[in-house]
Amino acid sequence: MPEIPENPPAPVPLPVPAAAPGSGSGELARRLLTALVCAAVEPGLPGVLLFDLPPELTTPVTEVFARLVGRAAGVPEDADEGARAVSLTTLGAATRDEDLWIRPRLARGPDGISFTLVPGPLTESPAGPSLVVVPDLARLSVSGMRAVVQLLGADVATVEHSGLRHRWQPRARWLAVCRAEDTERVSPHLLDRFPVRLSVAGLRTLPGPGMLPYTDSLGQLGPLGPLPDAWRAALGPQAHRPPPALAEDLAPRVLELLGPDTGHRRALALARIARALARLDGATEVTAARADEAARLIGLPSAPFPSGASAPAPGSGLVPPEPPRPGDRPRRAPRRTDRGPDGQRRIPTGRPVLAPEPAESIGPGPAPEAGAPAAPATPYPEDEAAPSAESASLRTPWPRASGPASARGPVIGVRRSHDLRDLAFVRTAMEAAKYQAVRGNPERLAIAPGDLRGYARAPEPERLLALVLDHTCRGDWRWREALEPFLQWAYVGRASAHVVEIGGRDAVSELRAESFAARSVLDPRITAALVRPPGRATPLAHGLDQAAQALRRAFQHHRAGLVEAWLVVVTDGRGNVPLDASRRGRPADGPVGRGGVEDALAVAARIGGMDRTRLHSVVVDPLCRPYAELPHLLADALGGSVVEGRITTEAVSDDGW
Repeated sequence: MPEIPENPPAPVPLPVPAAAPGSGSGELARRLLTALVCAAVEPGLPGVLLFDLPPELTTPVTEVFARLVGRAAGVPEDADEGARAVSLTTLGAATRDEDLWIRPRLARGPDGISFTLVPGPLTESPAGPSLVVVPDLARLSVSGMRAVVQLLGADVATVEHSGLRHRWQPRARWLAVCRAEDTERVSPHLLDRFPVRLSVAGLRTLPGPGMLPYTDSLGQLGPLGPLPDAWRAALGPQAHRPPPALAEDLAPRVLELLGPDTGHRRALALARIARALARLDGATEVTAARADEAARLIGLPSAPFPSGASAPAPGSGLVPPEPPRPGDRPRRAPRRTDRGPDGQRRIPTGRPVLAPEPAESIGPGPAPEAGAPAAPATPYPEDEAAPSAESASLRTPWPRASGPASARGPVIGVRRSHDLRDLAFVRTAMEAAKYQAVRGNPERLAIAPGDLRGYARAPEPERLLALVLDHTCRGDWRWREALEPFLQWAYVGRASAHVVEIGGRDAVSELRAESFAARSVLDPRITAALVRPPGRATPLAHGLDQAAQALRRAFQHHRAGLVEAWLVVVTDGRGNVPLDASRRGRPADGPVGRGGVEDALAVAARIGGMDRTRLHSVVVDPLCRPYAELPHLLADALGGSVVEGRITTEAVSDDGW
């Protein structure tokens, strides 16, 4: 146990850059600078996650953090030399495993070009200071998410890819940005990998003639203000001394600040931030007071203010949010605008799915200052966000950022390549082997530029139309008017199609739905499905379950994800076959009742939890009586809208057209 002096000195306030009084942006800039310095100094804080950082400040903050990381690794203060010494890697929605773990290295020799596979940018080879930047964590690809989980906070990492095997100790620093409203779309398992988390909503560049973007030293760090001399000394290589000792009252205070049922990662992160603050102050012991400073730094709601200190201004970002009251309603995300597949706004013609709720009074209070964040700043916004119906770690991103079109799609052959992207290594070596005898060196494989071969790939469909057709609801109305806009959208956008048929007369089993996938809506099977005669049973829940599986596969099996998908359900909502009976293939033992309808609504709720920025759901209501409310309940569970089927008094043929 460390020896405690009789009269321990009181914690000295940390030196922070000066800012204009009452400037909320200045307070946020000081807190952000403190958090970045702590992450650069403390080895146990490899990741920084910033919520609501303005996009225009992403690049300046990244360069500031890179210079801090370089300074902590012993790089001189010169701005140009520091920028070159720190390896910078950016991860996005189109990032693939081949972009992270391996890279081809080419060398020109007297006999041609030779190439080998070497460790990629995330393997920290050669060793040196490195920084990985994620501009939008909610749009990160599955490969990037796996890299975050594997590397952040790991003691050792191993990669085996394409015959390359490499093992190293991860020391890179990570800087990620995410909007607070997108945290419900990101796995909590992924968010917990970042020990330093800070809300910087409302951060702006500090005004003044001396606030230039960058100078030749760390004395001025652009939008974050100057760096104090004490921190510069702590960042230097001479500051590599034993870490401060931990006091006995530190661990109980950390658990008290975080509250019960908190994860061990948050407790370790708060204790390490407290230790980093002690190192910046030159203290030899980390006491409970340092834990309070760390909690105030990241904006923890339960963090107390020092005695005698006046509460900061409402826009400063230092006021902890009030705990939720028992009568408070959870915040809901705004509903999407109801638009058709052609992008035009649709006027709802049916009754609303949900009646408008009465307005609630929020009580009197002072008006917020200009530029202040609308919501209280908290380092853990996912605790207050409404949970998603489909919550899974490392799921695919929601918005899509396209990569090279030639590097996507199934391989259908090889072609001559004019660059080094998506090379077919085996075919390239075979092509070079043909001329090895005439190139003068039979013992060494020499590759000329004309030998390069790349993969030829079929284009992947970027849009999907999922049709769920309930044949038992067909009556004296036409399918054509309701389905024509969606079929036209799929044809123009070259979308693939997935059709699920329910209650067809020619079904193999009337208790189960049948489905098939087509590359386009011109597939003749779709025409046959639209004119199929109705049967007796309606396994609606099983049909929606098959549609959910198809949508999940489509979103997850594409490298960069689908651009857009439409789910069109044509049904009256009267499912008379429970989901368990469909899976077993035999009727239920007892009365069915509302079992089939409830199962259909439960499956629809899981579909409604998918990404609503790319998945649009529509229920076509045939206006059947009775039970006219069932299509609206189904649309509410899907999170979509209702389109009325058009009743016609004209004579229609048996095929419904």
